Amino acid sequence: MGCLKKLTKMVIFIALLFAFFAYGGYTFVKNKYDSYTKPERSILIREEKDFGDLKNVSADYILTRSLNFFGYRKLNAVYIPKNIKISVFDLNSKDVLNEKDFSNGKIEEKFEKLSNKFFNSPVLPLSNIELTEQGKILAGSKYVPYANFEADFKYIPFLKLNGTIAVYETKNRENLVNKVKEQIQNSDNITSKLVLSTKIQSDYDSATTKKFISSIKL
Repeated sequence: MGCLKKLTKMVIFIALLFAFFAYGGYTFVKNKYDSYTKPERSILIREEKDFGDLKNVSADYILTRSLNFFGYRKLNAVYIPKNIKISVFDLNSKDVLNEKDFSNGKIEEKFEKLSNKFFNSPVLPLSNIELTEQGKILAGSKYVPYANFEADFKYIPFLKLNGTIAVYETKNRENLVNKVKEQIQNSDNITSKLVLSTKIQSDYDSATTKKFISSIKL
């Protein structure tokens, strides 16, 4: 009897799956996903003002956005001429990382935790992660602190990961979710935006990431 129930459930599942694809379910979901992640540039710029004013970002950077990345909103930019990918995460607070961490010496301590969360993969673990350069980038009327870094791949000799990390703080727009969050956390809803760019090849160009940051009006 139990086997018959399992077989019946399997048949129903297969029938529903077939109907989903046969009647355009996949196309519908894909179109909805694409319309959110790859809207017209003007729409994305208007709807993602939490990340700053993106109107002056060069058309050489293709802008998209992701569905929540483990609870973090994520904006993406790809610099087409050099195929360098840049991600901007809304960290939802200033505790994980903030602008002051770059000047008070905490960036090195927090950098390792951030690397484990955002780019140190269990499949390709990193070693000898170190900051190689620190500075500030003028973005609109505000200076954004940044650091370049490099790391070795633990099990792949002679191969390095290069990249840039930066952080700036902006106030998220007023909406019901943010108002509730402000009340619960007793915060001003100003959160850190983490800029992260990495590339395995040795031709990584940090100037591309710096140019992207400098074109954001803050």
